[in-house]
Amino acid sequence: MSNKEMILKINNIEVKYHEVILVIKGVSIEVPKGGIVALLGANGAGKSTTLKAISGLLKHEDGEVTDGSIEFMDRRIDKIKAEKIAKLGIVQVIEGRRVFEHLTVEQNLKVGAHMRKHGRSVKEGLEMVYNYFPRLREKRNEIAGFISGGEQQMTVVGRALMTSPKLILLDEPSMGLAPLLIHEIFNIIKKLNQEEKISILLVEQNAKLALNVAPYAYVMENGRIVMDDTAEKLRENPDIKDFYLGMTDIGGRKSFRDVKHYKRRKRWLT
Repeated sequence: MSNKEMILKINNIEVKYHEVILVIKGVSIEVPKGGIVALLGANGAGKSTTLKAISGLLKHEDGEVTDGSIEFMDRRIDKIKAEKIAKLGIVQVIEGRRVFEHLTVEQNLKVGAHMRKHGRSVKEGLEMVYNYFPRLREKRNEIAGFISGGEQQMTVVGRALMTSPKLILLDEPSMGLAPLLIHEIFNIIKKLNQEEKISILLVEQNAKLALNVAPYAYVMENGRIVMDDTAEKLRENPDIKDFYLGMTDIGGRKSFRDVKHYKRRKRWLT
């Protein structure tokens, strides 16, 4: 991706919690301007921590970037506060559909409008969100805590859009949703990227789904990037297939390291 203009550059960062627990170890990721990049990995690999390092939310969990740097539009951001990072145009959609349950859907969307510095008016922003998520127009006066999980996910993505973002950090948007809703939401995400030119860093455990949306992806395990390549090549990579689809003899999922070790050992024996 070196020939493309990058909106985000993560340069060999390390992340520690409570000053001693090393969680992220030498991670480097690039997101091109107007592009979608996926960050894949099993639960606990460090994907959400990486997003929080970008958005500045680590500091609220006693975490910090202790080495390396993060640049957004050629400006270093790993030493500034989350509020300032958000105003630069980065918004994180945290996993778990974090709606304001006591507010209506439309009130939830309007909350996002308070973060924007420029761009559409609130009315124009709402119209854009309702255009991409017609279901939210129907639900706009309902209390967000009582709508379905899929509609809550649409609401938090819509709220992020209301900030007029340059980069959206999407954390596990498929989690806990029915397959039909997942495909609906991912189709909308792809459409948003194509039509609004919003850059997206997508964190997903569902590799097949993510690689259908993102042209490029990084694979993370135990706080490190173990592979990165185009979606097309990763889909055909036998190690990736085993990592996400293969099972061990006792029924557990293989680790990426185990898969690579097995393949190396097999080559030595033949």
